Amino acid sequence: MKSLCNLAKGADENAIWSLGKRRIRMETAIHVLYVGPVDRCGKIYDALLDGPRFRLTITTDYRELWEIPRHESPQVVILHNTLSTFELEFVSLFIRQRWPRAKFLVVCSEKSFLDDPLYDECVQPAVAPEILHSTIDRLKGG
Repeated sequence: MKSLCNLAKGADENAIWSLGKRRIRMETAIHVLYVGPVDRCGKIYDALLDGPRFRLTITTDYRELWEIPRHESPQVVILHNTLSTFELEFVSLFIRQRWPRAKFLVVCSEKSFLDDPLYDECVQPAVAPEILHSTIDRLKGG
């Protein structure tokens, strides 16, 4: 620790000493997986690219999910309701098997999706960025 103090001449020794005593906590990006048509995700895409808090992966349908490596492990999955019922169910079951800790957010105008235990939360297609961010934070548990 003394060598660190010697290198940082003029710096506050107490601040340098406290760096050695505690770990610096870096906030990691939330990995968000979007499954749905690209032309419909513009508003969501823009909201999630607003800063370093999110890492976004986009797939247009369930077939592209096979290309995502297992170690990627998305924390929040956003599903668009323009997918067919079969696709929504298949995507949900596939993701639950591959990444069991992922939380599901469905973009739809009706709340009936929340009756299905596969989905955790629902937002309107024209959701405001701050509401989307807070919903994702809540789903992640932060």
